[in-house]
Amino acid sequence: MRIRNYRQSDIVVLNYIQHLAAQTDGTRAIDTNDFEAWLLKPELDARFNVFVVTDDDESNEWGQGGTLEGMEGEVIGYTILQLHQDEHTYHFLCEGAVHPQHRRRGTGTALLICALNRARLMAAGFDLKMEHKDHPVYFEVLLPIRDPAAGNLAARCEMEPTEEYTVPGMKLYRRTL
Repeated sequence: MRIRNYRQSDIVVLNYIQHLAAQTDGTRAIDTNDFEAWLLKPELDARFNVFVVTDDDESNEWGQGGTLEGMEGEVIGYTILQLHQDEHTYHFLCEGAVHPQHRRRGTGTALLICALNRARLMAAGFDLKMEHKDHPVYFEVLLPIRDPAAGNLAARCEMEPTEEYTVPGMKLYRRTL
């Protein structure tokens, strides 16, 4: 398994995984055009805030950063990290999906930790820019309610469930950064 940054050529397979996961989890799939538009939004900065995981053979000696183009495995999951801000809070929201046939193998954990580390790096820059340091910074993730492993995944990253309403079929988990 390897994690790498998103490439625009990944759109089709990410959309496919998103639809498969929605069908498995009993959630609403995002329309193909809306999904593509989301990934192309300049404020998302997908090249740096969207991560994909591939099913590379662990015997590949090239390593995460040096996988040869064309030699990597197929994309089996992704995560999208978005920053939302309201008057009093910063929210790093992590959304994504893992192909249903590749679940329960640590893929979701790897993606979530990758997004959490990216959020920590971005939040570290807030101290330099913030005028009011009393604004909490949260790392949040939407996980499917029907997935029995979702709660364990969130707990591994020290996240607690919230009672806030989200999209149907999903549960919001949160931790303070």
